Amino acid sequence: MKYLNWLLVFVPITLAAKFGLHLSDGPLFILCCLGIIPLAGVLGDATEQISFYTGPKIGGFLNATMGNVPELLISGFAVKAGLYSLVLASLAGSILGNILLVMGMSIIIGGLKYKFLPFNKNITQNNFTLLSFAIFSISIPFAFKLVNGGDSPALSTFSLTLAVIMVSLYILGLVFSLITHRDIFTDEPPRKNIFKDTDVESELEEEKPEWSFNKSLTVMIGCTVLVAVMSEILVSTVEGAAEQLGLGEAFIGIILIPILGNVAEHASSVMMAYKGKLNISIEIAIGSSMQIAVFVTPLIVILSAVLGNTMEYVYTPMELLGIIISIMVAGVVFSDNKVNWFEGAQLTAAYVILSGAFLMFGID
Repeated sequence: MKYLNWLLVFVPITLAAKFGLHLSDGPLFILCCLGIIPLAGVLGDATEQISFYTGPKIGGFLNATMGNVPELLISGFAVKAGLYSLVLASLAGSILGNILLVMGMSIIIGGLKYKFLPFNKNITQNNFTLLSFAIFSISIPFAFKLVNGGDSPALSTFSLTLAVIMVSLYILGLVFSLITHRDIFTDEPPRKNIFKDTDVESELEEEKPEWSFNKSLTVMIGCTVLVAVMSEILVSTVEGAAEQLGLGEAFIGIILIPILGNVAEHASSVMMAYKGKLNISIEIAIGSSMQIAVFVTPLIVILSAVLGNTMEYVYTPMELLGIIISIMVAGVVFSDNKVNWFEGAQLTAAYVILSGAFLMFGID
């Protein structure tokens, strides 16, 4: 991701444009987008380096977690500004982007080098189990609002209760996968190079970290702080930029913000798949979607309650349909113990179709 580092120049440019030149929202929004992209990339580099010291399971979890920091911060500032529809749209877009686009591209790139990419089925089953629970959970408040119509104090209360339950379940999931049953998530099956009749393990040299643990941790913390600042600027310019640039909420929420936030996951996941390490790639991409669905979104609902106005945990019909379809399609692709590049192409095509639908028909 080093080729993105030259974009870091837009971080100080954005800060100068905001606090010194006082540019209008449209140009400032563009500058902010250009600044967040390399920060997300460097954040991914730092977490990748840390993974050398923590191991693949924790490393993949940490990469997915820190890769979601931009979405979490952008959503947090959007909640503070009362932009609830933008929050849910961006989080729905992140789920779609990670499951379909990031995972699809990773499988394509890895599948062009290896005829088949085996994976630990326990990893995918654990993630898809939680994603299935997420579908169940978000369908209940949607059905409640569909039947009763309009806003309801009971719906706000139920949304908060549901968010607390989902965060608790996510924590229990971490205990399950990282502590009590961590042994079932560690085995790595052999992979055959598509060009040679050899196992990948015989071709790869042992990788070593390029940064020390302290340097990696410092860079990760520093990037997180800068992403927080840039996220606040981004959110403050969204409405003005949408008007000045002619961008609809569908494009900004479902596509643009998730792509900005997924830069780190996308690059890391593709790179790991290219190296034949699909288990880590799955932890980054699918694990990230699971984390957004079961942890980040509920956490945002809890944050809104703390701020005094609980956000209703209700997606629009099209957002809900997109989430359900993406999880179902990905579940079919990962139904056996291996994937190939054509299955990755199907995931990517599904993302293109859904994105086109959001652009053409909106999100209401």
